[in-house]
Amino acid sequence: MIIAAFNPKGGCGKTTTAVNVAAVLASTGRKVLLIDLEADLNASISLGVRPSDARPSIADVLLNDVRPADAVRRVDRSENLFLITGSPALARMDTSLRNAREPERRLADVVKPLAQQFHTIVLDSPAGYSLVARSVPVIADQLVVPIRAEYLALESLAQFLTWYRDLSPTRKATARLAGIVLTMVDYRRQATREIIDIIRLHNRRGVFATEIPQDPRVAESPSHGLPVVAYAPRTRGSRAYQQFTAELVKRIGRRAR
Repeated sequence: MIIAAFNPKGGCGKTTTAVNVAAVLASTGRKVLLIDLEADLNASISLGVRPSDARPSIADVLLNDVRPADAVRRVDRSENLFLITGSPALARMDTSLRNAREPERRLADVVKPLAQQFHTIVLDSPAGYSLVARSVPVIADQLVVPIRAEYLALESLAQFLTWYRDLSPTRKATARLAGIVLTMVDYRRQATREIIDIIRLHNRRGVFATEIPQDPRVAESPSHGLPVVAYAPRTRGSRAYQQFTAELVKRIGRRAR
């Protein structure tokens, strides 16, 4: 199973969602691989990898400089969690692979062989519509779409859903939309409830019941190289990610029947 945290809009909680879902799944005994597809390496840093120690990375794999298995590393303090790091070279991947045949399938070609070694692969997708981002719906089985309860995020969500809908008939996207998860929810903001009501109204079955609240410990945890579920397991944000992951697993299992 390949699950991707995917939303072309930045700042919506993709990395935090990917890292914590991967960590929660690993804590249940599953063997989990997290692949950092971002040039800023935020998922890698969130798991204790410094940029200076990030090679070999997924960029090296995509450029055929390293075998996929050789880029996999074990995450410290987590028995079942593994990582392939991101790289600044991902920002240049559109140019680097411009002469490759079917470049949007390169990610699938290098990641699919790893699927047999892990119960779950989690992808931390980049923002925007770069080659790497466009490759994610080609390889993932399920897309989780994190979104902040803000007006501009609502507009971006509509654009993304239109883009994704147009991909599916062409068979350029095989991933199913697992659902939308509301992140950084703060009901002290006046418009929060209104925006959430709009999102839920127009995506009745698509929005997860679990909401991820605004929690300062979530922002702190990357500086300690830990997911918030390990850094501060009793906080609101941590409990929400544990609950969300359980809901995600249940939803995917129900749809697979």
